Amino acid sequence: MSVSWNWAIDHTPGEVELAQELPGLPPDSAGQRLAELRERAAGGDPAHLRRYALALSLRGQPELAAREWADLTRLQPSSLPVWFNLAFARVLCDRPEGAADALRRAREAFAHHPEAVALIDARARELQGARGRAAQTLRLQELQIAALRERLAAGCGEAGDRLRLTGLLRTVMLSPGGNVTVDEVLAAARTAHAEAPSDAAVLELLVLVLTQAQLVEEQTEALRKLEETAPHSDVLARLRELSRRNPSFESDVDAFTSRTRDLIGRTIEGDPEAEAEIRDRLRQYPDATEYRIGLIAALDSRGERAEALRAAQALAADRDGDHYAHFHLTQFFWHRGDLAEARRHCVRAVQTAPTAQDREEVGVMLRVVGAEALITGVAGDA
Repeated sequence: MSVSWNWAIDHTPGEVELAQELPGLPPDSAGQRLAELRERAAGGDPAHLRRYALALSLRGQPELAAREWADLTRLQPSSLPVWFNLAFARVLCDRPEGAADALRRAREAFAHHPEAVALIDARARELQGARGRAAQTLRLQELQIAALRERLAAGCGEAGDRLRLTGLLRTVMLSPGGNVTVDEVLAAARTAHAEAPSDAAVLELLVLVLTQAQLVEEQTEALRKLEETAPHSDVLARLRELSRRNPSFESDVDAFTSRTRDLIGRTIEGDPEAEAEIRDRLRQYPDATEYRIGLIAALDSRGERAEALRAAQALAADRDGDHYAHFHLTQFFWHRGDLAEARRHCVRAVQTAPTAQDREEVGVMLRVVGAEALITGVAGDA
């Protein structure tokens, strides 16, 4: 989705200088600068938070930036640039509904300021137009996918059709409102690779899909083949850059993990935008256990117990043997009063624990939620 916006900067001290400094920094220096800004922002001062949010924005990390801008809308609701930057970050994260929500809330905050309202309305109109164009593009891509599948099924495929199909499926998967899962893209990429094992373009696409699906072993093998086939591949170069151990790498990982937890927490608290993002991620990655558990907790917390139970039962059936799933399903069924099911998942959580520490954490969890009664006999059953 394309809009003509830029990051909004006002006269907040240090922002103009930061905007001039960051874009020209090499990766290592930029990583160090981000780490410094993040450390300062940890104190909660809005001025430091703004500089950190702007730095993330300027260095192409809109997912992390969106979280900071969202926090700033609560701390500085009278700052129009903060609202605009939240909307822009959400557009870049392919969250157009979230961007529209940010502009709606900005309009409410500035209802008595006609000049600000005019600016907000102009952006809202542009966003609406971009969403309409994106919907048309998505529909065209879905028709192209259907045509390619029909041609391939009839045995009339041409050279490159498998690659085109995989590329289109991946594009639709990543598009808001798309109806393609990562498993469909993986299946197409694997088929394309099986038919053309030495095709560098197919290998590049396979590596990208495996990276998104977090299938590390298969990705490693595909990378090895790509290095042999096309050692100067742009995809290889980008992945090498992403994997470099620079000073900000671990902090970026921690920040993304924290954002995911925050997203699930806000979903449980009833934030509709957070829940929409969780559901969109689940559409793309239906086997993502952490998001499924977060949605179950959200449904249960707002009293949709029947739907929560159906989702929990589906997760239990799909992820038997997944320690993380059993760990959380134990708590879910305990709080529902289903002691037999809670005990069954508790036993499975112990049985599937990958380390001794994970097994110990099951006992800690039981004490925290007041489920000590489940401890008796679990060790023997496990």
